[in-house]
Order: sequence, then C-alpha cells, then structure tokens
Amino acid sequence: MLKNYLLTAWKVFLRRKFFTFINLFGICLTLTVIVVATRVADNHLHPKGPEKTNEHYLTIGYLALTNDSHTSTASSYPGYKFMHDYVIPLKTPEITSVFTKSNRISTYLKGKKVKYSMRRTDANYWKILGFEFVKGQAFTQDEFNSGKAVVVINQKTAKQYFGKENPIGQTISIQKKSFDVVGIVKNVPVTEVDSFSDLWVPFTTLPTTAYRQEIMGNFSAMLYHSNLDQLDNIKQEFASRLQQDFVAIDDFTQAISHADNPLQAMARDIFGDPRSFEDYTSTLVIAISIVSFLFMLLPSINMVNLNISRILERASEIGVRKAYGATTMQLVWQFIIENVLLTLIGGLLALLFSSFILSSIEMSGLIPYVEFPFNLRVFLISLLMILVFSLVSGVYPAFKMARLDPVLALKGGA
Repeated sequence: MLKNYLLTAWKVFLRRKFFTFINLFGICLTLTVIVVATRVADNHLHPKGPEKTNEHYLTIGYLALTNDSHTSTASSYPGYKFMHDYVIPLKTPEITSVFTKSNRISTYLKGKKVKYSMRRTDANYWKILGFEFVKGQAFTQDEFNSGKAVVVINQKTAKQYFGKENPIGQTISIQKKSFDVVGIVKNVPVTEVDSFSDLWVPFTTLPTTAYRQEIMGNFSAMLYHSNLDQLDNIKQEFASRLQQDFVAIDDFTQAISHADNPLQAMARDIFGDPRSFEDYTSTLVIAISIVSFLFMLLPSINMVNLNISRILERASEIGVRKAYGATTMQLVWQFIIENVLLTLIGGLLALLFSSFILSSIEMSGLIPYVEFPFNLRVFLISLLMILVFSLVSGVYPAFKMARLDPVLALKGGA
C-alpha cells in the first residue's frame, strides 16, 4: 500500500510541475532559514572548540553595584579584586579560573602594523577549557605565579610571525615587551567568547599591580565541576556569598552578579533584569518555541492554500476513487504522504542550501575561524522541523478534500 502511495505521489509531482515547483520553493526557503538558525544555535550552545566543556562550568562576567534603594547603580565587567574577594574563595568549584576579556592590540610584523586579539589568563584556564595544542603546552602555575613573559599563540599568528619555522622558544613583541612562545593552539572561533583570542598571556605580566585593587575592570571567571549536579550548588554558594559577605564600597551596599551557563547567560541578556537573580531560561525557551512555530505557521498557511488548489484539480480523481470504494482515510493518507514526501524533498534541498550558505560564511572569513559542523543532533532537530512543517501544512487539506461528496467531486465541485 505504501509503495502505491509513493508511486502515485511521484506521478502527481511530475504531472503538475508548476505546483510542485512553487511548493518546493516555499518549503525550501522556510526550512533553509530554520536549518541555518538551528546550526548557528547549536554551535553556540554546543561548541566544538575549547568551550566543548561548557556543560561543566559556569561563567561570571557581569557586576553591578547599587545602594539599598537602587537609585544609584554602576555596572561593568568585574575587576580582579572582586574575583579575589568573592569568587576565588568559593569552596564548591573543583577549579576556578580568572581571566580577562579578549582585547585588540597593535604590534609590528616586518615593519607593518598588525592587530591581534589578546587575552590574559591564569594557569587554571587551560585546565578547564579543551584547547587543542599543535605544539608546546600551556604556561604553568609557576610561570604564572612568577609573572614570566610567556605566550600561547594560535596557528594563524604562528604562521604570520614564523612561517614554517618552529615558534616554540622564539619571542614575540607584545606592547613593547618580549614574550617567549611556549605553545601553539588551533584557531579558536570568535563565537566561543570566553576562549577566543590570538594570544594568551598570564595576567600577572600586566605592567603594574593596580588591577589587584579594582573592584570593576575587565575580568571574567569560570567555575568548574566534573559533577553536573554540583553546578546549582556553585550558583547558590556564589549568590549567598554576595548577599551575606559583600563589604560596602562608598554608597554601594549591594553587589549583583551571576554564575550562568551559556543558555542562562543568553536568556538573561535578552529578557532579564541584570539586578535580578531569577533564571530566565524557561522564558527564552518559550519565546524561541513561539517564534519558531509562528515562522513555520505563516508559510504553512500559504502551503495549505496551495495544497487545496492542487488537490481541487484532482476532484474528479477523488470522485472516481470514492466511487470504486476508496475510503476517506485511504485518501487522507494519500494526500498526507504526498505532502510529507514533497516536504522531505524540500528539506533535503534546504539541508544542501544551508550547508552552502554556512560554508560560504566559513570561507569568507567574516566571522574569524568560525565553523558550523553538521552533526546528528542538528540532523534530528532539522528532521523534526521538516515533519512538523509537512503535517501542519498537509493534514487540513487532506481531510477537507478526502471528505468530498463523490457526486460533487465527479462534477468537479468542492
């Protein structure tokens, strides 16, 4: 029976080429956008670079200071003093890392001014993140403690500076100071915001120790635990420490900061009040679900109209099949299978087009080092979207036309 349904559907597609093309175009356009969005979101939430360990750590990258009445507020990245007093002493994390955000710096290469991204980190940074070392290794705890001028560079920087030579043990001039290269890592996509850089140096190499007294600055932190169940305990310990132990600074009596995973951080940026400790993840998930549904609903309505028009042309066929004993459910399944098959073809084209679009973005270099790999998770989500789209746009026309009165159908009526 299924074979007959598929053969009939294929013959219908070939017989009505114009309707088939219009349907495929609408399906392909809609699903291409959905698949691209899915792969971009998957790349953010499940990165393949150093942040592939992000399920095991929380990040702190925001600090607000306010008074009791919330009439005066200052906000920024936390400074090192805040990290030293309220983050590093936390007992629940197995590993705590403190590091700066990535900053653009200028240096000279063969007499030409070039710009690189540089990040200052501690030694624990390399224990949490999954960097892939091509040569050498990360700087050690002893090198960090002593403020030794050492640097880890990415492949692009190594090639630009040293060509085919081995960079390990050679020096790079950074802000008028020579740094010894100790390691080379694979290029990190800019989308992995806590690990992206071209150069990584110990923050103990800063020219002065003034940063140690700054409550606000440009530092972030990662709080790692191998047991995922402990992450909530880390959040609670950090929140309790701020609420109970914060020492007032001038008029600022309260400190507000958050230890979040990537999804929580995204939700807070979009929907949250930075001064609130509430988790906005469920709000983000609901919003994404509604937007996705509406995005599929609008073209689905158009597809419903096209499907009804396409099936109306087959009214006489419906009448003949009903006259010869075809049941309503048999006709419903015929029309649904036709729509599912057409949507699967459109979905396959959408997968190809989305791969072309994302590959073009990767090769263009517009987003440094970015990659959008296709994996089983993306495939299953895309397949689910395709099936939902096919059912939403195909079920109503199928039931409407399958219930046609045989006499009216033979006369070409609806």
